[in-house]
Amino acid sequence: MKKPKLTIEEQIEDMKSKNITFQYVSEKEAADFLRHNNYYFKLKSYGKNYEKYRIPAKAGQYVNLDFSYLQELSTLDMHLRKLILSMALDIEHALKTKILFDLSNNADEDGYSIVQKYLDTDYTSRKDLYDKIGNSATSDLIRKRKEEDDSYAMWEIVEVLSFLSV
Repeated sequence: MKKPKLTIEEQIEDMKSKNITFQYVSEKEAADFLRHNNYYFKLKSYGKNYEKYRIPAKAGQYVNLDFSYLQELSTLDMHLRKLILSMALDIEHALKTKILFDLSNNADEDGYSIVQKYLDTDYTSRKDLYDKIGNSATSDLIRKRKEEDDSYAMWEIVEVLSFLSV
């Protein structure tokens, strides 16, 4: 069943019909929050953490759920996501630094062959690299290497590939 598109005011009414109260946050403040900080579909997902009535007369309605609780979960989720992203970026940087340090101290590795082995492991790794052409800050480097000999040094590849794509 398709859900209808709702205005902010209709979203507030929909919450009220589900027994979500506005005791700690006014309806106006809730509307402002929905307008500027989060969207209804995501905010509603936090409602899954709360109990609903089981009696037929109140089926689908929440037991003791206030908008402020959903708002707080939304805010906590945002802070957690930012923290995790920040940590992931720090880990990515530390790993790249360590890889390049280890490479610089390894007389048996030229910095190219290890990347070639990685790219040869499966077709998608090279395809993923080429897909960045035109969509990445490193597009020029990828295009240049592809047109020349299609070989990449480790110190280049760590700039081209992101931690999450490897």
